[in-house]
Amino acid sequence: MHCTALQRMFLLKGLKPNACRPILSHVVKRGTYCRQASSRLVLGIETSCDDTGAAVVDETGLILGESLHCQKVVHLQTGGIIPAVAQRLHRENISRVVQEAIDRSGISPSELSAVATTVKPGLSLSLGIGLDFSLAFVKQHQKPFIPIHHMEAHALTVRMLEPVEFPFLVLLISGGHALLALARGIEDFLLLGQSTDEAPGDTLDKR
Repeated sequence: MHCTALQRMFLLKGLKPNACRPILSHVVKRGTYCRQASSRLVLGIETSCDDTGAAVVDETGLILGESLHCQKVVHLQTGGIIPAVAQRLHRENISRVVQEAIDRSGISPSELSAVATTVKPGLSLSLGIGLDFSLAFVKQHQKPFIPIHHMEAHALTVRMLEPVEFPFLVLLISGGHALLALARGIEDFLLLGQSTDEAPGDTLDKR
């Protein structure tokens, strides 16, 4: 599922990228929130394109705290998303955004069960900021790391709202992607088709 280069990097840094996959299976299921001392909590970090986002989520899918820094105004002024500009803005805001999400959740980093971060697909410069921050965070706080494919994450969000069982058909039209897939499990997707040139989001961004 995840690229070999990422796996090698995790191993070199003494991290276990798949140590918390069972936690992820609970996070994407719908449930009624009733926090207990044993409730598993995950910090999610997203920097795949032009927004810096973070949230603390419990195992029922409830968002305990979140924060988002939107770069839209800057990119409108430049006529589109410039990767180097997006990277700089992520770098300037990620620490604050993550801290705000944690503060709003009312927990401390020691209470987290894992950190889940987008590692692909997306703008490589933007992804790098989120990944570097996350790896430093999990090393500092001794937490497992969950690498996230953000298109798979898009596909699974419906299970936070409705009790949808596998398998199900999903059409994803998001930013630079347009694809049809069969979701057979948390990490089991069959790609049925995708755009061959420009995705709808790209077309709108580059008008």
